[in-house]
Amino acid sequence: MAEVTRLGGAAVVLVGIPAGMYYVGWAMWEGGPSPWAGLLFLVIGATHWALFPLLVKEAAPLALVLMFLNISWLLLFILRSDMSEDQRMHDQGVTEQAVVTEWIRTSDPMSGVYDQVTSIGLELPGGGRPRLELKGAHAPAVGSTVQVTRDPRGDVPIRLGPRPGAPGGVLATITLVVVLGTSLTLSTAAAAFVKDR
Repeated sequence: MAEVTRLGGAAVVLVGIPAGMYYVGWAMWEGGPSPWAGLLFLVIGATHWALFPLLVKEAAPLALVLMFLNISWLLLFILRSDMSEDQRMHDQGVTEQAVVTEWIRTSDPMSGVYDQVTSIGLELPGGGRPRLELKGAHAPAVGSTVQVTRDPRGDVPIRLGPRPGAPGGVLATITLVVVLGTSLTLSTAAAAFVKDR
C-alpha cells in the first residue's frame, strides 16, 4: 500500500506541477490571467521559494534550475504584458479615418518639455471625439484627415496608423520554453524524491 501511495504521489507531482505551470504560462501568454491562474501562480511561487533552502542544501543544481524558472516567469510576464495591447489591436482593432480637431500643447520645464504638441483631438466618423497621445510622432495639421486604429471595447488607447501586425514573440516563446523545460526538470526530480521516500 505504501508503495502505491508513493507511486501515486510521484505521478501527481510529475504531471501536476507541469500542468499547473502550463496553465499559468498559457494565461500569461494570452495576456489576461484569470483569478484562478493568479492564485495558482502565487501558490506555485510560494512553494518554490519554500523549497529553495532545501534544494540549496540537498541538490544545488536544482536550486539553480529553480532560479532560472522564476526569472523566466518574471521575464515572460513582462514580455507578454508589453505585447498584450499590440495583440489586442491586431486581433480586434478597427481602422477609420478621423479629422484632427485640435492640438494639445504641453509645457513642463521640469521634464524638459517646452510648449510641445503632445496629443491631438480627433473627430471620428461615428461622432466620437477622443484624444490621442502622439508619443513622439509628428503632429498632423488641424483639419487634416488621419488614419487611426481603435479598440471597439475602448480598453486600448486609440493610435495613429493602420491595424498593427501580430507582435513578434520570439523572445517570449523562448522564455515560455525555458519555463516549461525547467518546470519539467523540477517535477521529474520531485517525483523521484517522492517515489524514493
